[in-house]
Amino acid sequence: MTEALAQAARYSTAAALPETEETVARFVADGLVSGAMLAWRQGDGPIRYHGVGKLGFASDRAVDERSIFRIFSQTKPIVAIATMMLIEDRILALDQPLAEILPAFAEMRVVVGDDVRNTRPAARPITIRHLLTHTAGLGYAAMTLGALYLDHGIAPGTRERVPGPGQAPTPRSLAEMIERLAQLPLATDPGTRFDYSVAMDVLGMVIQTASGMPLETFLQRRLFEPLAMVDTGFSIGAAQVERFTTLAEQRGAMWALVDDPEHSLYARPYYAAGGGGLVSTAHDYARFAAMLLGEGEFEGVRLLKPETVRLARSNLLPAGIDRCELPIGQPLSGIGFGAGMSVQLVPGERTDGVFAWPGEVPAGVFGWPGLAGTACWIDPARNFFLLFLTQYWPSWINGSIRPEVIAAAYRDLDRGA
Repeated sequence: MTEALAQAARYSTAAALPETEETVARFVADGLVSGAMLAWRQGDGPIRYHGVGKLGFASDRAVDERSIFRIFSQTKPIVAIATMMLIEDRILALDQPLAEILPAFAEMRVVVGDDVRNTRPAARPITIRHLLTHTAGLGYAAMTLGALYLDHGIAPGTRERVPGPGQAPTPRSLAEMIERLAQLPLATDPGTRFDYSVAMDVLGMVIQTASGMPLETFLQRRLFEPLAMVDTGFSIGAAQVERFTTLAEQRGAMWALVDDPEHSLYARPYYAAGGGGLVSTAHDYARFAAMLLGEGEFEGVRLLKPETVRLARSNLLPAGIDRCELPIGQPLSGIGFGAGMSVQLVPGERTDGVFAWPGEVPAGVFGWPGLAGTACWIDPARNFFLLFLTQYWPSWINGSIRPEVIAAAYRDLDRGA
């Protein structure tokens, strides 16, 4: 504990969050994670950073704000905000039918009962709103319709997959993945149920089609370059390897290497997976969060109108949907859904489930986590955001980490108020 706290003290900046920093240092000292970064901003102050630990358990390089992390589903808010840009540009509309952009989704069918071969016509078309809020009736590997999707090779973000007997190989492009998906039935009628899904991957294709440029190019031009997010992307280059974290999986009392920076899957060709494919840094993602906290503006650069950001962070769920529950049986307490992000409708409660998100937070907090333990909470009322980046696999093995971090942060804020 002493060594971890000493490193934390050396790296701390002004306007510290002392209990939060000590909490993260304890995780490192106890061997729960090899290293972690915090980034936060309150009011009009500068973005603050705090790091403790190393890039990996076998690494001798300390984490800092330029360390590169796999952010998995924290990709989703970025793609959703890119969609909101096209809505603001009037190229898309919130309640526009998806089939107007991707005609392959024009005549969707819905599974009846437990047999995916038994289907009926969908009651209504999928819209952009449905995609932004995971209410399109789509599924996800290991969740709703998971077996059907795997049979057709649909597991976006899974960079190394060995097809099982009778299963299709991984698609070679985003277009191929979408083509396969459009031929499969939906789990429910669009607009009737929240189902965490491949919706953001579909929105990646919507952005690509509506903008006339590849998804990664659109994100680079409209978000990453204006915000100086220099290390955020769908792959790792040779010059970035030395700053790339190790992804390890806990197996009993031991850690096993899942993705080695020196031979990373992220250095190999793979299509842009809008639901979970990005890597980023505390420096980069904090600037994205600060732009949202600033209602579309950061450091004098305006990317979105304030009303667009306020719409994105509002509850966009279709009428009649008042419950967000993951297919793994984990309810999200008091939560609505905006543009690719949850929105706390009432003060949050601590849960003990495998997906303890977002913990004890006030109403209005929005954001979304990532599968390898990362998270970002944005609080407009307190004019505050907190970004937490770490790297372990899978995140539910230490489900209490994220709620402990945000609970400590609010205690720090209350003491400093």
